Amino acid sequence: MTEELMARHTGNAGIVIYGKGQAAIGIDVFCRDRKGLYEDTPKEERRLLLTAIESRELKTLVFTHEHGDHFCLEDVLEALRRNPELRIISTGEVIRRIREQEESLGVLTAVSPEETGFVEAGLSEPGMKLKLFNSPHMGEQFADVQNLVCLLEAGGKRLLLPGDARPDGELFSRTALWSPVIDWMIAPFPLLGLPSSRKKIAASLTLRHVLAVHLPRPEKDAHGWRESAVKVCERAKDGLPMPIFAGQPGKTYVI
Repeated sequence: MTEELMARHTGNAGIVIYGKGQAAIGIDVFCRDRKGLYEDTPKEERRLLLTAIESRELKTLVFTHEHGDHFCLEDVLEALRRNPELRIISTGEVIRRIREQEESLGVLTAVSPEETGFVEAGLSEPGMKLKLFNSPHMGEQFADVQNLVCLLEAGGKRLLLPGDARPDGELFSRTALWSPVIDWMIAPFPLLGLPSSRKKIAASLTLRHVLAVHLPRPEKDAHGWRESAVKVCERAKDGLPMPIFAGQPGKTYVI
């Protein structure tokens, strides 16, 4: 039996999933892109996130990797001060950076970069289960960056949040071992905006819905990446769903 979930887009790839009884988990919710290509977490979203963390409405955060457009150390340290029992699950490098600045606060779990299987996160949030696995970061220049793929079960639905995983066949075939049917993929827009990626998805998974995130700032999109992705999705005849392209941060989607 499935139930209604809510997904709040907090900026760039940041998402908070709210489930039954307001159980919540945040993924890549604090971001500050030093290069300015992607939207930072807006001040109001940052305030709302910190308030939810302080009130214990939001007790678990996941960061898929250490890049600034997915993880802001300054904001995470403030979150730990607001809730010293905040749980953070991430890569070895992210946890190392946090512990360099804060030795004692938080319940921190690092997934080893050598881990080759699925890692069960063991969430305390009612009605939510999380598994993670390592998958290469997209782009050859980031080949040495550990990236976590999040497989979230909530409200009877299966959600795929791959961080910046390279859209190769293994990403989708490994996901299919967990579930060949994905109710929602919440992912960077190239995963649906590249014909080569779409073929690999269709070979392994049935996607019911897609929320495309990680969109470049309009004034920085000199190559028209977003427009190109939309056109590819509109013209495709492969049976994959037309994504919802997340706009300004702060919008909540019923999923």
